[in-house]
Amino acid sequence: MTSLVAKVGSIVPRESGERVLCAAYVSGSGSSIGSAVIAVSDRHLFFAPRSAFLSRGAWRTRRLDDVRIESSARRSISLAGARRFEVIDEDGYAFFFELEQRKEAAEFRKAFGRRLAAKR
Repeated sequence: MTSLVAKVGSIVPRESGERVLCAAYVSGSGSSIGSAVIAVSDRHLFFAPRSAFLSRGAWRTRRLDDVRIESSARRSISLAGARRFEVIDEDGYAFFFELEQRKEAAEFRKAFGRRLAAKR
């Protein structure tokens, strides 16, 4: 069975040498953009509706250098890492998504790396 990262990597429009680092399904209740598939490469953030993610034209892209990414935990005191991420682009457009599994959230935090800012 092909992993979600491999599926997304074969569909999204990537630049030469760009690698998809992680991908996850996001429920409609855990996202301001509805039920979606979200992926992070070493240069871009990709997202598409879950019902159409196999279509190349359904994917939207944000350059990681052009967005601010903040993370927050569901509870005020959390021993685990944050699972909710908010993406704010340079035009002020923002959306959020929440990952259900700690493992996925850790992969996204690692992929965002230095671009991940603390919640203001």
